Amino acid sequence: MNVIVADDEFFARKALVKMLEEMDLPITVCGEGENGKEVMELLRTRPVDLVITDIRMPEMDGLALAKFIREQGYPTDVIIETGYADFDYAKTAIHYGVKEYIIKPLNGQELCDSVRKVLEERSRTGMEVFAFSDIVRNAGVCRQIFGREGSWGDRSFCMVLANGRDPVRDEPFLGEWLRKHGEFKELRSFYFAGRNEGVWLAFSDERREVSGLFGRRAVLELKTHLPAQVQVSFSLWHGGIGELETAYSECVYAINERILRRERVFFYRQEKQMEEILTVEQERRLYQAAESGALEAAESVVWEVFLEAQSKERNIYSFFAALMRVFFVLNRVFYRGGVELGHGTQTAGYLLFDFKIDMYRFYDLEDVWGYVEMLLREVCEQNAETDVSVAKNLVDYLEQHYADDISLGELAKGRYFMSISYLSRLFKEYTGQTFAKYLTKLRMDKAKRFLECGRMAVSDVAVCTGYSDASHFAQIFRKTYGVSPREYQKRFLKEG
Repeated sequence: MNVIVADDEFFARKALVKMLEEMDLPITVCGEGENGKEVMELLRTRPVDLVITDIRMPEMDGLALAKFIREQGYPTDVIIETGYADFDYAKTAIHYGVKEYIIKPLNGQELCDSVRKVLEERSRTGMEVFAFSDIVRNAGVCRQIFGREGSWGDRSFCMVLANGRDPVRDEPFLGEWLRKHGEFKELRSFYFAGRNEGVWLAFSDERREVSGLFGRRAVLELKTHLPAQVQVSFSLWHGGIGELETAYSECVYAINERILRRERVFFYRQEKQMEEILTVEQERRLYQAAESGALEAAESVVWEVFLEAQSKERNIYSFFAALMRVFFVLNRVFYRGGVELGHGTQTAGYLLFDFKIDMYRFYDLEDVWGYVEMLLREVCEQNAETDVSVAKNLVDYLEQHYADDISLGELAKGRYFMSISYLSRLFKEYTGQTFAKYLTKLRMDKAKRFLECGRMAVSDVAVCTGYSDASHFAQIFRKTYGVSPREYQKRFLKEG
């Protein structure tokens, strides 16, 4: 916590700084000021968590400074130093959000207690906002909440995680149950509103198998008394603050089993045997369906995967692997047109899904299906719309480039970034003709117009419509219209 002190008396200010620096608290004195105006300037140059200020200072006193901080919206708390004569005056500062009042002359313990109160309140606010995963990845915050590395001694801990659709915060039963059945030396509990997480650290001097700590009756009691839509998971044993993140990951992996198993209590196990759920043939069918915008066909393939995951009680890791392959297929379809990752429609964000952590947001298989179904719909609908625009764009392109040496394969690969078979299918659905027949008809129509003008030789018309061989051009023209190009030209000019 960054702290600024403000006092117009030099020695009093230095004494305050020394007292703060000697405290065993996670704070840093990052600035000093003789009055409120100097503190105002410091606030504009750095992030400040706490200002400790004398109430009476020249130019701008402590109350005016507290008012400024409140009105400007700085995320900064204020502690006021005040003498007995000014105490009633200081109480009016509650309007400006002042957290604590310290009576002069300063007492080191009172000052420490006041700073600690602010620190704890800010910690609680942070824990309300963040998830536990945010806390354990920040070494400074970990030390603030859990102590320093080694402060737990030789004791081991297992982590207990409660999460679900029902609120966890006001549910005291799990803590009572752990104390009753767990034989733990100490329990520490935390609540994180960001993900509705209740977290318990259960300490012990010995490492018995966690699942073996609780008998069947105890587990049944837990299932019976917990809210209907709350699940609980247990990690393995760990030692030291540095293993908090590992323990949390184990709890998350274990509780994710609720997606496939309608259980309430889960113990983490290290076995992660992977089994294939999605076949290569299913991948191919999914790609073709998504590529052509066929939503029902795509849903049918993915639903087969969901049924397979349930039918043989596959583990959650195998289901993860299958879903990741589904998403990989959709990713290829979605970005086949060269869209940069993370841009375009909102679907781009969905395709950045992190299964190991983000699956934790789902409580059952129905939740996962709803999410995947939504993604399938967006990818397929986008492709259905894109398909029409691609076909239309190709028709427009041919109108301008019919005389060029055009290959559908080269266009598919170099211009539209898709397979030749898929582009061919799109084009036929849009025009009712194959690419070759459409291009031939287009060239013949253009050839008729050139011949009708009467100023171009047949060989020139052939070149202008994409045929380097005039005799080949004449054969196709005769096959299309029943007469040679020269005969058609003479007949048209004579009739005209």
